[in-house]
Amino acid sequence: MSKFWNKIFGKRQKETVAEVKPQRELTDDEKHSYRYFLQYRFIPDLVAGVSEGKISPNAIMATEGWEDFMKKHVDENFFLEWDELHCDGIKINDTYMMVLYIFPEPRQVPEAAFGAVLINTTNNNAKYYTLEYSFDGALVLGSMDQTTHSNYGNLENPGLRSFINWVVARAQEQNRQ
Repeated sequence: MSKFWNKIFGKRQKETVAEVKPQRELTDDEKHSYRYFLQYRFIPDLVAGVSEGKISPNAIMATEGWEDFMKKHVDENFFLEWDELHCDGIKINDTYMMVLYIFPEPRQVPEAAFGAVLINTTNNNAKYYTLEYSFDGALVLGSMDQTTHSNYGNLENPGLRSFINWVVARAQEQNRQ
């Protein structure tokens, strides 16, 4: 599992025992930065790997290995409420599948409540969408690739079912093109 991630991100140098810092309580801002990294850097890099044919579409569903990977290759203190992270693969039709992420409850702007990777199974073209926490407690639709964030506005009923339906509608639009 970590081999394909290492291929994308490179290996982090191992620290010596003297360099390892003792565990301490993380601040809310530190926790936020780890959530942000996972949702807006790590997953978009994986999605790019799928589109480029470097990793399999099924590999981005292997969330059970993410905690160890993050602690070994990103930061030993990497924090996420791992037991609150859920992932499911959903076949939309003969051409599209969705990898759905349910993230821990967002606490700060722009943490995501949900994420979905829409994958064209014929050419592995993949796009990552989010339903993210915004100002005044609103949830807004967005997408993120390795360099660019896009905002698609609000959902009428910003919940899981509405988000899934919105992503499915993106697949149906792509099928018509």
